[in-house]
Amino acid sequence: MDIEGRTDAVHLWYIALDALSCGADRHLNRALGPEERDRRATYPDPRSRARFTAAHGALRILLGHFLGIPAAEVRMRCGPLGKPALPPDGPPVHFSLSHTRGHAVAAVSVGREVGVDLDQPRNGFPLEAFACRYFPPVERDLVLGAPRGERQRLFLTLWTRKEALVKAAGAGIAVGVRQQVGATGDTAVVRATHPRMRGTWHIQDLDPPVGVGAVALAHRRPYRVITHDWATDRP
Repeated sequence: MDIEGRTDAVHLWYIALDALSCGADRHLNRALGPEERDRRATYPDPRSRARFTAAHGALRILLGHFLGIPAAEVRMRCGPLGKPALPPDGPPVHFSLSHTRGHAVAAVSVGREVGVDLDQPRNGFPLEAFACRYFPPVERDLVLGAPRGERQRLFLTLWTRKEALVKAAGAGIAVGVRQQVGATGDTAVVRATHPRMRGTWHIQDLDPPVGVGAVALAHRRPYRVITHDWATDRP
């Protein structure tokens, strides 16, 4: 794929992991690297291992597509804070992966660090107490002031924005949970000052097939979100 001039866009692929891992795409297993195979072996049950294979195998195929090489030849490394990345001497392709309960989203961008997050509502989660303890006052008041029927989705909107931001920055959620990301509309430009994620980040809410999601790219410039369904639009 020609990656020149693509800094104004992020590509997202939505992946139904259980449908993908049922045996029709066994080549996904061959796309994994040695470290991923070791990680997969730590999962205790077959379904979790199959979902891991589907998500990470699909990501490797996407990266190979952008780099113009076979998936098995994609080399990855971990940054200083543990963020997976491609070697610095290669093309400026950045990626992020998130999965929740059998569904995943993979993000690939060129020239700008990217983070993506996908989450689903959880019954019984004490979101009001969590917001009061960890969120900045403005976001706490947003959650508590919303009608009860809308609080969970609003909470997840804020949460996935924070997760997308820290994934893009290579930080941890313990750092990002107190970063204010609330804004009217479905986008937010965030200027983070914490040393682990210092900079300006442009966050957009997503409309995934399931749950709630957000994607964050470095710099304040807007960008296009180009969505794909792995089942019908795989590379």
